[in-house]
Amino acid sequence: MFLEKICIKKFRNIDEANLELNQKTNVIIGENAAGKTSFLEAIDVLSRGRSFRTNKIENLIKDGENQLYVGAYEGTNKKKLEIEKAKKKTKILINNKEEAKQSRLAEELAIQSIHPNSHGLVEGAPSERRSFMDWGLFHVEQNFKNEWSAYTRLLKQRNEALKIKDSEESVWKEKLAPIGENITKLRQNYIDDLKEHLIYTQQEIMPDVELEFYYDKGWPGKNSFIEALNERVKLDTEKGYTGCGPQNADLKIVLNKKDAQKVCSRGQQKLIANIMLLSQSKDFLIKKKYPSIILVDDLSAELTLEMQEKVLERLFETKSQIFLTALNDSVLAEVLSEMNANVFHVEHGEIMQ
Repeated sequence: MFLEKICIKKFRNIDEANLELNQKTNVIIGENAAGKTSFLEAIDVLSRGRSFRTNKIENLIKDGENQLYVGAYEGTNKKKLEIEKAKKKTKILINNKEEAKQSRLAEELAIQSIHPNSHGLVEGAPSERRSFMDWGLFHVEQNFKNEWSAYTRLLKQRNEALKIKDSEESVWKEKLAPIGENITKLRQNYIDDLKEHLIYTQQEIMPDVELEFYYDKGWPGKNSFIEALNERVKLDTEKGYTGCGPQNADLKIVLNKKDAQKVCSRGQQKLIANIMLLSQSKDFLIKKKYPSIILVDDLSAELTLEMQEKVLERLFETKSQIFLTALNDSVLAEVLSEMNANVFHVEHGEIMQ
């Protein structure tokens, strides 16, 4: 999977850019606020409909304009992908055919992003780590999307019954339980597969620590999901929602036998997040037989040059198409510019190739 060409219009401070891309490495160089990150955000929006920096579309549309546009030609499957976004309307096209769901673009473009806030994977709420697991499953496990859609629909119906103390909650509970077990099994198997890559990448980037990952299924003990639901019926009825299940799951991260959230420095958090994302990209490559696309914004933030080099080495092992930003005159920019890459210079929203 890779992008051959991209067109960006009315996106933050970028008025219009039409660019030829390198199948392997693309380096975006410029000063702060020049528009480097906007380039990466545009690719992210094309895949997910939102940016790794913000969910608010009005922040992405150029001042004075009504909508933004991102279009690209994907080279592996030979498809033209397009998105137009206004504040309250989105239009999605694949090979000039309009599609109803953003997920159709996400299926065509598997985008990973490493950025200054990636440490949220370690420091943030369990929802951050559930999103991490579910991104991987969405792309490598054919049944996951339908299972999760069915689960969230049934969960909503049970919660509505619980709020009004309707006995129908038991009907929804019986339907919810087997799907919840399926999702739990898919996630557990995914993490088990991922551990091989996590161990290897950790040994290359953070060899002096012990790093472990455990899947917390979202309910206590060895009980089945239906047993856990039955035990909580009274409490769930009082609270008006389902208090256990895959929607509460987490990926526990342990550093040197201690909760990583409590003991990690910001730099360690960022390294662990990089290990997780790079491992996921490696797993994607093996299972899908083609690479993902990785966006890397401001790699130098809170990382020494030695650590940046280690991350870059592992990054290139994923065989992904990579987009990296760097400041003018930085050591990283100098290193990247010497590679066989397309180099783009950005000034005041103008991207020069």
